[in-house]
Amino acid sequence: MIRQATVLAMKDLRLLLRDRAAAFFTFVFPLAIALFFGYVFSGTTSEPLKVVAFVERPSPQAEAFLKALGDDGGFSLTVVADRPAGELAVRRGQAAAMVVVPESYAEGLDSVFSGGGAEISLVVDPSRRAEGAMLVGKIHEVAFRTVFSSMSDPEQFGRMLDRAEKSLEASDLPLTDRIAVRTALARARAMSSKPREGAAAGGSEGGLAGWRPVKVSVGELEMQPGIPANSFAISFTQGLAWALFGAVLAFGSGIAEERQRGTLVRLLVSPMRPVTILVGKALGCFVACLATEWLLVLVGVAFFGVRVSSWPLLALCSAATAFGFCGVMMMLAGGFRTQGGAQGAGRAVLLVLTMVGGGTVPLVFMPPFLRLASNASPFKWAVLVAEGCTWRSWGMAELWLPLAALVAVGAAGLAIGAVMVRRAL
Repeated sequence: MIRQATVLAMKDLRLLLRDRAAAFFTFVFPLAIALFFGYVFSGTTSEPLKVVAFVERPSPQAEAFLKALGDDGGFSLTVVADRPAGELAVRRGQAAAMVVVPESYAEGLDSVFSGGGAEISLVVDPSRRAEGAMLVGKIHEVAFRTVFSSMSDPEQFGRMLDRAEKSLEASDLPLTDRIAVRTALARARAMSSKPREGAAAGGSEGGLAGWRPVKVSVGELEMQPGIPANSFAISFTQGLAWALFGAVLAFGSGIAEERQRGTLVRLLVSPMRPVTILVGKALGCFVACLATEWLLVLVGVAFFGVRVSSWPLLALCSAATAFGFCGVMMMLAGGFRTQGGAQGAGRAVLLVLTMVGGGTVPLVFMPPFLRLASNASPFKWAVLVAEGCTWRSWGMAELWLPLAALVAVGAAGLAIGAVMVRRAL
């Protein structure tokens, strides 16, 4: 019986792949839905790069730096009250990075000509390293502008020169070099008292090609369990719901289609028993559900920063999900005698269940009353186990309830659907 059911399942899978429309809506359309919602949630690329900033100790220098960074057209800068708030914004995908201006920033600028320099920390979303690299270059550019513009302030420029002279006294430079540097510092002090046009825009930067007024240290933020790494972590679980929708609809109308074409009669008069036919249909649906689930996961992991917390748990959950929706398919197949009825009514029922179960509005964004109503949809439990094995980082203690719900739906659906189908035969 197993061999016969396998042959029948392979036949149904070949028919599915030959039907280009059915194959598209089973395998390609869910991926397109996942990408669409992922880009919708992450915003358009034409918008300024969202960055948050945290200042450990406010100062005029830090304020000037953040103002210059915020005035740049490529960034949308938001100052947060504390560091945890900034890290949370990066984890939730609300910002690509966080700029941390340390307490020593002002003192670092004062010592920029005496071998010191200011330091700035950059905390980047691991999935947005390219934007982080662009931000590093922009920070250096803004630092050049703010440092040279600060020379127009005689008091601040005087403090820089004072620190340079003190550093010169403690240095081990030869006497002739110290005299030359002291002469240059004295000339700079004398020139600072005179009006200087275009000091920041002149050629003074030309001889400082290897010099950086600000040192930028970059660190990637470790994403915490329970917070999606990016918008695609949510949208790919939405795509899973639509993938299951396509697989169930394709196989749910298969028995009615074979009844209309007369192929079901041929199967019944063959040595195959009716139970073998049902097992073959269920096995084909099981394989199709598994294939489309893993296609979404592998594409998300390879190209869109989706993270799997446990591959063994993912394998278990995907098998339970495929089993559960085999039961949904069997009930759909037994409820309608014609192909048009199975496709029309089945599409309507599955569409409502998919929408309520998180296929359009993600479960994490649903209001409480709708989240409660979604318990009636098997798609909700499929989405939950997918989220549990990815960004939620659940273990068996959290996964057992949705897994039990999927297994119960599959067992009940297969039992009830088999009785309905056999009566319709």
